[in-house]
Amino acid sequence: MIVRIYRPVLFVILLAGLSNYGWARAERFRVMWHGDPATSMVIGWDQVSGSNPRVVYDSRDHGLSINNYPLSEPAHHIVEAKMMRNHFVRLRNLRPNTVYYFVVVDSEGSSRRYSFKTAPADPETPMSIVAGGDSRNYRAARRFANRMVSKIRPDFIMFAGDMTGGDSGPEWIEWLTDWQETFGEDGRIFPIVVARGNHESSNKTLLQLFDLPNPEGYYAFTFGGSLLRLYTLNSMIAVGGDQRNWLEQDLQQNGESFQWRLAQYHHAMRPHTRAKGEKDQQVVYWAPLFFAYQIDLVLESDSHVVKWTYPIRPSRGTENDEGFVRDDENGTVYIGEGCWGAPLRNNDDEKSWTRASDSFNQFKLIFVSRDKIEVRTVITDRVEEVSALPDDQRFVLPPGFPLWQPATGPVVTIRARQTNQPALSLKPVARKEPTDEVQERSRRNVREWTKLPKTGFDREQELAIIEYQPRERGDVQIKVFDIYNQLVGQIGLRNRQPTKQTARIPLPGLREGVYLVSVKQGDKTLHYYQLLCE
Repeated sequence: MIVRIYRPVLFVILLAGLSNYGWARAERFRVMWHGDPATSMVIGWDQVSGSNPRVVYDSRDHGLSINNYPLSEPAHHIVEAKMMRNHFVRLRNLRPNTVYYFVVVDSEGSSRRYSFKTAPADPETPMSIVAGGDSRNYRAARRFANRMVSKIRPDFIMFAGDMTGGDSGPEWIEWLTDWQETFGEDGRIFPIVVARGNHESSNKTLLQLFDLPNPEGYYAFTFGGSLLRLYTLNSMIAVGGDQRNWLEQDLQQNGESFQWRLAQYHHAMRPHTRAKGEKDQQVVYWAPLFFAYQIDLVLESDSHVVKWTYPIRPSRGTENDEGFVRDDENGTVYIGEGCWGAPLRNNDDEKSWTRASDSFNQFKLIFVSRDKIEVRTVITDRVEEVSALPDDQRFVLPPGFPLWQPATGPVVTIRARQTNQPALSLKPVARKEPTDEVQERSRRNVREWTKLPKTGFDREQELAIIEYQPRERGDVQIKVFDIYNQLVGQIGLRNRQPTKQTARIPLPGLREGVYLVSVKQGDKTLHYYQLLCE
């Protein structure tokens, strides 16, 4: 008797023989970073059944021949959360910009063969990033967006919160199950960098499911050597205090070392829908730092509308619109605001500095190179019109690719700044004990300075607010002196226009008293002001 084995059945038998076991119940995979993106990777999954799982891996593809993988690593920690047994393996000492192949092996068998790619360490290597958020309720729209990711094949994904609607176990199981549709057909998994949204009930959720590097939910990663630093902030905890101090310190220490600085968080500072409230605290505590240290691009979510802005900076001048003005040379571009599957809202709150807004399911596609950033908005519901981009053609979108086409154009291009020096520099000088002669001079200073026009001081925010007008286009220096002629704060403002402008100088811990504000352009004094701190 001749037994015929059909090819599909024979294929399954061969796979089982190669793995030496059956199929492991390792499901709901994701990869992310806990350390350097160029030399590490975290592999996470839900271990449904079986015991003693480990990851076998190599930079060569051995398929399901698990005995040929020379490297093996057990789970570093296991977290029982959201009705899942979340296992995390932290791989270290990897090579930059390299594809690694891996299989999870346990007592019951082995998983499918997957792969990931480490981030580049060379600033000359361009990067592709998908950026979005708010995948909550509509599962069909969410899955369309996920499948679009699989075809774009980015270097990583920025996801700015609100993955589920209620943060429950069944919802997270569905979300992570749907996330598998972001994988490439070849098993490539694209790393995700997550921020907390208001529908994540606590920081703990993201810590348990994505192995965050900081339990407080704010952290930074470096990509491409000196190419890019990405700040993930947490708009669900105090935006001032420790979080703001950490951000400022990191920007001071690291900001100038990178060509580009990006940030992501959940709540939009100035939502483009009237259905959402303004986030004044973020404007107060974060926006000045974004301007001062030249954050180039910010991803916001939460509002469930589509937007991108012109470059803007915070301002309290008469020309401001909701606390911002357009500044094409030194401003920050804000993009967002959600739409990965959450219910859409009306885009009924545009500003004077809005480049374009709309309302549809979308995410942003960001290309980063040494000389420019390009931002596009991908219409995710049209995923069936798209074929997967080959790895060597990820930066060349084919004709007809489903992009938003607003009147201001389908691409936002941010050109590299001529210098990475901060737009604001704070250089306080240590005080010295005054001599008798200096004390006498200080009394004369007080008498003279109180005759000068006053400038404002916001005691709550500890900011001097100074209006000035350059005589011509160029750099402006503003300095603040105490009565002993000691410098207590200063800023350098580059390439200012000859129009009325407002500067805000942070002066933390300023003592009560009278101060002199000097505004100069080159060697010419534009203004002297009296600053009274009461």
